[in-house]
Amino acid sequence: MTKKKAKRDKEKRISIKISESLYDAISKEIKKHPEWGMSSVSEFIRRAVDHELQARKSTDNRKIIEIVMNEEASREGTRSRGS
Repeated sequence: MTKKKAKRDKEKRISIKISESLYDAISKEIKKHPEWGMSSVSEFIRRAVDHELQARKSTDNRKIIEIVMNEEASREGTRSRGS
């Protein structure tokens, strides 16, 4: 890789600070679980953030249906079932 390209790639990144204890905990888990296929704390954090964003997007697409039950409707439903 040329020096110019390396400099451009570096300029496209930002740094995020995490506590040393969080770094150590993530690093320990990565070493304990090679089956995860992660080689660095940075990769773990990128995947975790991506997972969180995907989960929030899927939550945004869900519909909430409100079902209002009152005593009269409940009794009618019971009668129609033969109870």
